[in-house]
Amino acid sequence: EIHGFGLVAFDKNVVIDPGETKTLKFVARKSGVYPYYCTNFCSALHQEMSGYIRVSPKDSAIPLSYKLGDNPAARK
Repeated sequence: EIHGFGLVAFDKNVVIDPGETKTLKFVARKSGVYPYYCTNFCSALHQEMSGYIRVSPKDSAIPLSYKLGDNPAARK
């Protein structure tokens, strides 16, 4: 399937054909957390193809951490 990679905060969008590899370069001038997502409808799981890029200051000692949310079923 063809996929797209969109990084709106940096005005980037590329299309990636099956079997293809691409490199996307950009300069992050401001720290923060920026969403990315698939821009081409590719399958029933298209909406799940997303994530975040965290930009930290150079030489930052801030640890990378995340939380997926509260899952009551996992506590049993």
